[in-house]
Amino acid sequence: MLIGELARKAAVNIQTIRFYEREGLLPVPSRNSSGYRRYETVDLERVTFIKGNQELGFTLEEIRQLVDLHRVVAAMKFPLRHKPGELRAIIEIGRERLEAINQKVRTLHTMRRRLTAVVQQLEAATVTACPASKSPRRVADKNLHKTS
Repeated sequence: MLIGELARKAAVNIQTIRFYEREGLLPVPSRNSSGYRRYETVDLERVTFIKGNQELGFTLEEIRQLVDLHRVVAAMKFPLRHKPGELRAIIEIGRERLEAINQKVRTLHTMRRRLTAVVQQLEAATVTACPASKSPRRVADKNLHKTS
């Protein structure tokens, strides 16, 4: 397939494909007799893998590591009697990403609790001041005690 078809199937733009090539995340493709880049299904899988991992919050460097580690693990014979270093490295990257996600979830829960408190105060009949001007923690704590 040509670059435009790859980009369309992967739901990215052509510049993204070229960027991945420059960054070494996507191998340099072969060219047809007219000089156009030719891509295979494996390239589409790689682009969707990269894009999916970016959406999960992985950096390009982490994705590069995952691609390299995946290549090593894919060449291994299964079942494994013990976890080789490459597999442990993938597990460690996954654990680090999970911790980052868990931290974001905790932050979002706090933000939701605070915003809920502000909205509840604004909806109350006796608003005397903008609740957003109060300490968000005091507002959230005050409303938590109300609902308990």
